[in-house]
Amino acid sequence: MVRQLIQLKYAPRPLQRDYHNRTERWAIAVCHRRFGKTVMVLNDIVRDILTCTKESPRGAYIAPLYRQAKAVAWDYLQKFTRDIPGMSYNQAELRADFPNGGRISLYGADSPDSLRGIYLDAVALDEYAQMSERVWEEIIRPALSDRRGRATFIGTPMGHNAFFDLYDKYRNDPEWFVRLHKASETGYVDQAELDDSRKQLSEERYAQEFECSWFRCASGSSLNVASSISAAQIQAAAVTKLAEVPFSTSRL
Repeated sequence: MVRQLIQLKYAPRPLQRDYHNRTERWAIAVCHRRFGKTVMVLNDIVRDILTCTKESPRGAYIAPLYRQAKAVAWDYLQKFTRDIPGMSYNQAELRADFPNGGRISLYGADSPDSLRGIYLDAVALDEYAQMSERVWEEIIRPALSDRRGRATFIGTPMGHNAFFDLYDKYRNDPEWFVRLHKASETGYVDQAELDDSRKQLSEERYAQEFECSWFRCASGSSLNVASSISAAQIQAAAVTKLAEVPFSTSRL
């Protein structure tokens, strides 16, 4: 075995670095629109697959719909891995195969049967508010068990549903990495754009999409939940060189 330094063409922002530097097995990231959450979790799964020491590591990105996974994540997955020597892609199956025997596949929660029987070392469930909790409880959580894989739930609030319940249950649990990122606090969206969006959207819709408000759509009431992130956590070291990767020379 030889070790090869792989530098991905991905420059995480400070709050994304905070996520990459976590040590917790489970993660929840509640993010405003245009935070860059999909790029963030895909690159995290890439790193997990490249550095996994188990045989034939497996990663998955799951969107609410299969066609969403293709539209949102497929181009990104290829973009950030195409410079890795020995990569191959299967567009028909939305699958990226790595030279260390690893694989990342894209799935839709609308086709849960396609997820049954797989094992996983890393998974991200994007826009979990639009999924049935049964996908996690009956399929994905068991798929992580034998290899102690880790999972991330990401999305923007859509009222009180499985995503809210998960956030509310674990936001103070030390075994979970939990963050809530509002556009007014991150600075990732230009202020003029936020002002224009505020004019065009209803107050409730703007609060949901950009301020991560867990308002109840039925009653119009609003529940804002504060995030808790320390300055020390944000100042974590940069993750530009994400992985020193074990490769078998026979695979290259």
